[in-house]
Amino acid sequence: MTGFILNQINELNNKAEVLIKDSSILDPLSGKTRVSDILVKDGLIRSVDKFLDAGILQPAEKNASGSDKVNISSKDNLIIIDAKGFVATTSFFDMHVHLRDPGNEDEEDIESGINAAFHGGISALCCMPNTDPPLDRDYMIQYITGKARKLDFNIFPVAAMTKKMEGLEITDFGLLKESGAIALSDDGFCVQDAKLMYEIMKYSRQFDIPLILHEEDYSFSRYGLMHEGYYSSKLGLEGISSLSETLMVQRDIELAKKTKARVHFTHLSSKESVELIKKAKEDGTDITCDVTPHHLCFDDSSLNGYNAIFKVNPPLRSNHDRQALVDGIKNGIIDTISSDHAPHLEAEKNTTIKNAANGVTGMETFFSSSYTQLCSKENFQLQELIKILAYKPYKILGLKPPAIMPGEKAEITLIDTGRDVKVCKEFFSSKSANSAFIDKNLKGFIFAAINGKKIRINN
Repeated sequence: MTGFILNQINELNNKAEVLIKDSSILDPLSGKTRVSDILVKDGLIRSVDKFLDAGILQPAEKNASGSDKVNISSKDNLIIIDAKGFVATTSFFDMHVHLRDPGNEDEEDIESGINAAFHGGISALCCMPNTDPPLDRDYMIQYITGKARKLDFNIFPVAAMTKKMEGLEITDFGLLKESGAIALSDDGFCVQDAKLMYEIMKYSRQFDIPLILHEEDYSFSRYGLMHEGYYSSKLGLEGISSLSETLMVQRDIELAKKTKARVHFTHLSSKESVELIKKAKEDGTDITCDVTPHHLCFDDSSLNGYNAIFKVNPPLRSNHDRQALVDGIKNGIIDTISSDHAPHLEAEKNTTIKNAANGVTGMETFFSSSYTQLCSKENFQLQELIKILAYKPYKILGLKPPAIMPGEKAEITLIDTGRDVKVCKEFFSSKSANSAFIDKNLKGFIFAAINGKKIRINN
């Protein structure tokens, strides 16, 4: 087709319209679907109706090969996407992303991070504060929000809850929130001092700003390289007990009960943590949590052979733990899925496990990896997965979710659930390709994404 190039993000001119034909529109909140067309103009959804039935357009002509299937065509200033058989939903929200900007822009920057998000059908994300320097001052938050506005993308910065993320002195929560911080976290680090954590929770409650907590007791994890278990013994590597996480989860559940703070536990990794969260919720404690796709899909056996790509923090734990995380999603204990997108240079991962950096990229495989593991393998319902990815994060953060209805900004993702994704290094729009899913076939292809005046078609 003419007008834009596949696999690139393109600005639509003011006169261009996009018509998505015959898609199965899935509402994330209700889980209900309806087949209809969606007309987008100037970044807004103008109508949701059956245009062909109304005689507005004639069916597209056959393509050059003579096939009746025309996925994309153009007519004057109209881009037509034949989405019959595709699922259309509001785009996803990733609550845990490392954009590396400022400080490590060779790994990722805000623009390349947006490209990676858009590739994965994501239209909103939270960027974590462990940049260089950390996001612990108002002008640092304004730097992020200013770039996000310029690029017209929903980036919600998470500010540091302690100065320099050292776990010693509380930052100015009120000023950070006023500057645009959506939440507070020392992600990558954990406040070890229980009294200080208690004061942080009381202070966050005063300003009604949520905390996103990375839970790690350093006395158990300081020298560890992977989960403590059979494979750490087999490989002769220092292990990290799941107590490193669960002791802190237990502590902070108790502090949350006492302070009534809004607490979200991020990247859970152990069966015991899921059990603690379940009991706390049953007791009426207002807490939420997430898990990553790589913790749902892999366990510590992935490091057999010393494959440093699977070195992450918290570590991949036993298959018993992994299944408990899957069950936690299926049973509604775990609220959402976040990628913990952590870009690294090739040299930082292609080395020994001891020297390798922690983390994997995840935004571009965000949906397909979750869909493959949960829907294809565990019979989880697609509508429930969409609710987890596209609605729950907004609820957790107290934000208004997007909707596919007239007058709303176009934040639309088209999914071909019948098509596989072959993940290779050339697949990525991110500056980094340290993905746990390299050379894997995943199910659930993000065919297209629209975010305001931008459109991306993946071939």
